Amino acid sequence: MNQKTGVLSSLQTNFFASLPAWVGPLCGLTGAALFLAGTVCFVAYNWSAWGTLYKFALPLAGLVACAAGVCCTGLEKNAGQVLSVACGLFVGLFWAVYGQVYQTGAFVYEFCLAWAVSLVPLALLAGNRWLWLLWAAVCNGYIVSRWSVWMTSANVWVLIVFNVLCFIVSEGAVRREGKGAWFSLFFLAAALWFSVMDGLGSEWNLHFWCSFGLIALLGGYAWRFRRGAVQLGFCALALDVLLAEQIVSSIEIGNGLLTVLVVMALFVGSGWAVYAVSRGEEKNA
Repeated sequence: MNQKTGVLSSLQTNFFASLPAWVGPLCGLTGAALFLAGTVCFVAYNWSAWGTLYKFALPLAGLVACAAGVCCTGLEKNAGQVLSVACGLFVGLFWAVYGQVYQTGAFVYEFCLAWAVSLVPLALLAGNRWLWLLWAAVCNGYIVSRWSVWMTSANVWVLIVFNVLCFIVSEGAVRREGKGAWFSLFFLAAALWFSVMDGLGSEWNLHFWCSFGLIALLGGYAWRFRRGAVQLGFCALALDVLLAEQIVSSIEIGNGLLTVLVVMALFVGSGWAVYAVSRGEEKNA
């Protein structure tokens, strides 16, 4: 029995040791988000039966409990990082309750603005990159909700520039610390997404070329500094989507079947190029 237990323990240790470093924090953050979602549902279900004091007590009690947990465990451990992010989530829950109690939640951007401002000192004190990611997501929510009614290309480029700046800052942190290379992918994906949205349907005008140029610049950065196949693949996919839409909508290439074949060749060729580049980087590493 002891021998079987030892073998099982060894297998578990080897399995967890083989997992990437980001799996543990991501699982912890997922658990924290699910816990907060359950708390929000619990508050919403009992909302009408609670007084103002009880409505504010729950998010504040959660905030204090998580802050105490951070002090006990320390920020250098995964548990402390997860608890610090939970603090940021409870801050958002507090502002949501505040908006419902005092009827200030008529506009989503007001809630996002209050949450984003409150997250800044918390993120500075904790020094946790996940809190900065949460802050960036809330800022994106503020920009989108602030201009959702009259979203124009200029407003979309505010989102693009914001996420590109976050990407630059996160890449600088990666170079200084030598770890967390995956973190900047969140900001890269957001910048590419909004760039593609602005460039689609623009029929070779300035919007298309600005989006094309930015995506190509980010792809050139990923290739020049060997930032990995994921960054390069994201950029290649974004360029493919832009070009494919232009080919289908504004370029007549024989019949429909020939157009489909050209678009397929575009995606397959770019995928093979990313694979070849990444293989070459592995051989030269």
